[in-house]
Amino acid sequence: MQRPKSVIPPEMVEGLQGSLATTNIVDLLQFLNASGKTGELVLTQPAEGREARVYLVKGNLVHVVSASLAGMEALVAILGWTSGAFHFYESVLSPKNTMLLPTQQALMEAIRIQDERAKNGQLGHKATSERSSDMPQGSRTSTDVLEELLKVPGVTAAVVVGRDGFVIESAGGGAALSLDDLGAALANAINGIEEMGTELKVSKFQDLFVEYGRAVIMCRPIGDAIIAVTAPDASKLGIIRHKAKPLIDDLANFF
Repeated sequence: MQRPKSVIPPEMVEGLQGSLATTNIVDLLQFLNASGKTGELVLTQPAEGREARVYLVKGNLVHVVSASLAGMEALVAILGWTSGAFHFYESVLSPKNTMLLPTQQALMEAIRIQDERAKNGQLGHKATSERSSDMPQGSRTSTDVLEELLKVPGVTAAVVVGRDGFVIESAGGGAALSLDDLGAALANAINGIEEMGTELKVSKFQDLFVEYGRAVIMCRPIGDAIIAVTAPDASKLGIIRHKAKPLIDDLANFF
């Protein structure tokens, strides 16, 4: 692929670069989005002979291409890359526009698609590598899993709530958020959402994300209970969703 012309001479461009072993693509794209960057992000995996290019305009994703894939399909594919290198060329223009969603929404949608395909066996499930390697799986408890959730960057609390609104188990938290109040409010909200889903005949409730001025709350049903994960803001939403999913799947085995 021929590199598009840059607004400024190549010799004057100093690009952000590094290794995907020390960061992840979700965090990288969120950083470029928050920074309002315009340019081309080149991702390479020399050992696998793979290359991808991501184009942004003022922080917004406009085009993603990897081999024969483009747009959302290419974004889903590159989110699974955990090795290789990246280099950002500032002010490079995109040759086309294949992304229809804002950056944050595009990342959430790509992660959702990735999760669905993992359930169907279309992607390798990475939960084993993301779990704690020091503890045999047979000895893990729900408390252990909740504590692991707290280690996910950005997570401030994890709480398991019964359908009656009472907190079953929790980890983390703080003075700014009462977990008991959260449990009662969450159960009430979820019951209403599930009733609405039944009336609309759109299958079962699967996921809920609510953003407030000083908190973000994500919740998902786990067996007969509900797990809620809180964060102070949405800056690390992508990595939270990605890393919390296998742990939440584990919690379903306890409830």
